[in-house]
Amino acid sequence: MPNAITAQRHAILGSASVGAILCTAMLGFAAPAIAQTGTAANEDIIVTARKREEDIQRVPIAITALTASDLAARNISNFNDLSNSTPGIAVTSIAGGTLQTIYIRGLAPANTANDLNVEANVGVFIDGIYQTSRNTLDMISVLDLAQIEIAKGPQSALFGRSTFAGAVSISTASPTDTLSMNGSATIGNDKDFRVRAAISAPLSDTLSVRVAGGWLSYGGFGENLADPGDKLNGTEKWAITAAALWQPTDDLTVKLAGFITRSEVEMSSVSHTPLTSNNCGTVNAATRLPTLFCGDLQAERVADITPDMPVTTAENQQVSLDITWRRDGIAFTSVTGFTASDNSTFNDYDGSSQGVQFGVCGAGVGCFPFSAYSRLQRVNLQSISLEKVRTFSQEFRIQSAGDSPFSWIAGASYFNSRVPLTAGGIGADRNGLAANERVVQVSQITPPPATGFGAYDFVANPFLTNDWKTMGLSSSYSAAFTRNFSIFGAIGYDFGRVRVNAEGRYNSDQKQAQVFSVNNPLSQPGFNQHIVPGDVPEAGVFPVVGPKFRKTFTHFAPRFTVDWQAHDDIFVYASAAMGVRSGGFNTANAVSATGILADEVAYGEESNWTYELGFKSDLFDNRWMLNASVFHVVWSDAQVSGFTQNPTAVGATRIVQNAGDIKATGFEVQTQFRFSDLFAVGGSLTYSDPKFQAGAYEGSQIAQCVIGTGAAATAAPGCPPVILITRANGQTVAVPSLEGLRPSRAVKLQWNLNASLAVPISNEWRLDGRVDVSHTGNSYSNLINTAAFGERTLTNLRIGVSNDRFGIAAWVNNLFDVEYVANSINQPRAGIPFVFSVGENYLGETRRFGLTASFKY
Repeated sequence: MPNAITAQRHAILGSASVGAILCTAMLGFAAPAIAQTGTAANEDIIVTARKREEDIQRVPIAITALTASDLAARNISNFNDLSNSTPGIAVTSIAGGTLQTIYIRGLAPANTANDLNVEANVGVFIDGIYQTSRNTLDMISVLDLAQIEIAKGPQSALFGRSTFAGAVSISTASPTDTLSMNGSATIGNDKDFRVRAAISAPLSDTLSVRVAGGWLSYGGFGENLADPGDKLNGTEKWAITAAALWQPTDDLTVKLAGFITRSEVEMSSVSHTPLTSNNCGTVNAATRLPTLFCGDLQAERVADITPDMPVTTAENQQVSLDITWRRDGIAFTSVTGFTASDNSTFNDYDGSSQGVQFGVCGAGVGCFPFSAYSRLQRVNLQSISLEKVRTFSQEFRIQSAGDSPFSWIAGASYFNSRVPLTAGGIGADRNGLAANERVVQVSQITPPPATGFGAYDFVANPFLTNDWKTMGLSSSYSAAFTRNFSIFGAIGYDFGRVRVNAEGRYNSDQKQAQVFSVNNPLSQPGFNQHIVPGDVPEAGVFPVVGPKFRKTFTHFAPRFTVDWQAHDDIFVYASAAMGVRSGGFNTANAVSATGILADEVAYGEESNWTYELGFKSDLFDNRWMLNASVFHVVWSDAQVSGFTQNPTAVGATRIVQNAGDIKATGFEVQTQFRFSDLFAVGGSLTYSDPKFQAGAYEGSQIAQCVIGTGAAATAAPGCPPVILITRANGQTVAVPSLEGLRPSRAVKLQWNLNASLAVPISNEWRLDGRVDVSHTGNSYSNLINTAAFGERTLTNLRIGVSNDRFGIAAWVNNLFDVEYVANSINQPRAGIPFVFSVGENYLGETRRFGLTASFKY
């Protein structure tokens, strides 16, 4: 593999060269037309981030808005594309595209638990309805979209749920009052096929309907050493979207909308960081190897994944009803929503088609916890995650809708999220084992002796099954609900060129969680149970019923803004906003000698205050759009994801804890300059440097980073300094300090440059071209900032011909086929001592190209 730094330089230079060549060519075409009458650098875009329709250039919030045509012009067909082409936005996922997490301005949530009772940092709303499941979000390639709005900074005052750092609002297309149709078809490399179509028609003078569908199939891009003929990351998705719009009078509008989506995703192209690459941290006595990797993680084009693994599936349904009635300068709005999601995720747990090498012990329960083994055998393992989600939401609001300088909103909302099933399971291949045989751990690094002793492995034995690929076994599952009630409001006054506005929401989150488990103190085979995807186990299947953890979290989240129309073309604003993410419970395992500690059950809410100063401008007869802002974030009681510190726990039980404060200061710049109707250039830049403050600590990597105990403890090589903390049980322990470090997955620097061209080639046809060069800086896969990933500079091109009805375009994403790690997570692995957190590195999408034909009527 070529040197990563050299490859990165080549990519940057190549991207810059292509951009310069294309810009020069475009300038040559555009030069004769520069003196013509200018057009706006941005078309008028209407956003609803403040619960009313407003021009994006006159809203005192930093917002990025992308219409359906914008998404097509930028080759954005999924959340990964959105992340790569939109500075300030980062999106990551893990196995099969699941657990999609969105980060804004580098404010990456330290808590990324898969518990759906845990709030996200950035909320996603489709047609105003909050999406609880993080496994069904990436359907923008097949939904009938109208617009995506990304509001940056806390939106808790008006959006409410899970908008700690921002909100992503997705709107599906509405019916039109005239007959219209549109569609597109795409064919690309690696068996990339896509079809989308929509039809809208009036059924009467007052009623219109719209029906749309989308389907895609993609063969994938990752090479699999174990099955060269079948690439990894393949997917198939489809969606059906429908809407009805009834307007019996000028005052009343009723919109009923809904969609059904389904996706199937094959195994991701993922590789594990070899233990032999570890170069820092403490040294494991059994293997004589360092326990951590320090440096830049490398992408691998070829993975070694077990063939024919089950696909990850995600199903989602939604129905929303939006009623708006306007009368005498007042508008009443009701928004009702139902959603249902069922998801099952499969992953190659050992990360190898060969499986993990174990020793085989013939003493049955006598193999616990240490025993001799008589032979060696490789065991394959897969993991499965299951979830079932049902939600109902209702919002009522009444607000001013006239031209009065005094504006106001008053509203109330109710949200009920039921998650009757969240479970994780493992399937370990027991073929070749007798009834009384168990597996014990042996060294994965040095050749083990034919007989001897090995540590009992916590993973394989309780999960042994004859059908290991599809019959994952679970030791527990959890059921949870969140009932949220809130009241909110806003008041504002327009003094002419100066406006002031105050918003606020009182929020009450009642959460409950309960764990159902098996009684398996010796971790023997035959106790754990298989859960059928989508089915909640019947009573008694998991006989140990844990306590009901229930708590109500309340808070008030305000936002204050003042803006000034300094000039007809210059808009200045300042804001102070509070974002809140409520607390919850760690319920992945019950409190017990083999579970989590009692003081690890509950964790508190986290909050932030974000202060922002910015301006938006449309200069030179609206040819030049220039927006910029600076912001400062004070983040308190950050929720951090780690592992239980129970020394006798069976399994790597992940928990959430409050571990300190974070501060961030940054800025954003966005610009677009249109030389003429033919040619435009633009770009954007986001810089944010969030850092943990004094007292913040990482409690899950003591074994890797702390040498010694108490006041005599020191930091292992490559680790941050240690500090002393007192646990809730009164115990004083030495832990790694996080002071001055970035939250994991926080991107410090992102930028984008673009140029677009539209040249008439006849009275009806024109030539369109666009180039985007985007850069994403690195981030860290762990809180102690030892392993970095993700830095890349990508180039996308699109060129086509079109008229008012038809178009065809050739496009390419990642033109220079840059290799990069799109995400990396650290977790213990079967057959490897628990002290090693092995990096699981996901390959970013390689070069993708194709042709797209479209029509509209």
